[in-house]
Amino acid sequence: MPSGQPSRLEAMVATNAGMRDLIQSQIRQVDGCLHSLVLNRDGLRALPKGEKEVFNVITTMIHMVGISGHSILKLTETIDMSIRDAFPLARSIIEGVVNICFIMAEGVEAAQKASRHAEVRAFRDLKRTWEIAGMSLSVSHSGELSPTEVARLEAMLPEFTTKRGSERDWTDKTLKQRLETIALRFSSSTMTVLNASAFNIYRHASEIVHGSYFSACFFWGLTLPGRPRPTSRDDLMLTLADHQFSVLMSTAFAYAGLLECFADYVDDPNLAAEAKSQLERIREFPAIVQAMSE
Repeated sequence: MPSGQPSRLEAMVATNAGMRDLIQSQIRQVDGCLHSLVLNRDGLRALPKGEKEVFNVITTMIHMVGISGHSILKLTETIDMSIRDAFPLARSIIEGVVNICFIMAEGVEAAQKASRHAEVRAFRDLKRTWEIAGMSLSVSHSGELSPTEVARLEAMLPEFTTKRGSERDWTDKTLKQRLETIALRFSSSTMTVLNASAFNIYRHASEIVHGSYFSACFFWGLTLPGRPRPTSRDDLMLTLADHQFSVLMSTAFAYAGLLECFADYVDDPNLAAEAKSQLERIREFPAIVQAMSE
């Protein structure tokens, strides 16, 4: 390493600090989108483009992905074991962003289907049962719906029920298929960041959610052939810093994709330019500079 250059661990610590600052800025931009949607809904500001049915659905969804960003920041305040719990949160942000962008890409039809699914899922939640290994559990809501409302909701059940009686998700399209739909509607730069966001973390976050042995090995940095086991505190800190960077990068790229798609959907070039400018800051972070020079 050249004299005067930071170690890789030092570079990663500084880079992750920069990524956290970037995400804080992005969350403020996401909050700005939410504010615009609320003002539009209340008739206090008219957005240039967009469908009311789409706005009604994505408003709450945007709120949720923004909230999870604050949780990511909490879990990455220091380089420690808590970064493991940030993986599922980052995946939920990615899933949420992809769903929001997919609904904007598909338009009113997708928004209406998401709304119907929410109603059906809430209806099914009023009475739930669980049977396994001779044990049966059930929970029911004490309130009652009117016969007319029950009939309306029961008529909606087949759309979200398989032939075998299992529940269907709100869309039959896989994550990749939703991304392909987004690609047909929005810019290539949007797809670059959304694809990178999902590809970088999605598989490993799934393993962590399911508590597999692989996820434990991955977390300790033991899944790469030839990579020595951590033998010092700095070795462990570098492994954790690498994981932290993966979570932060995927989160930042997901937010960038959301902001670009939203800016396109409502025709807000200023938001698009600001989102792109924020993301370009990554090139200046020490670990990225080191990687590019190598």
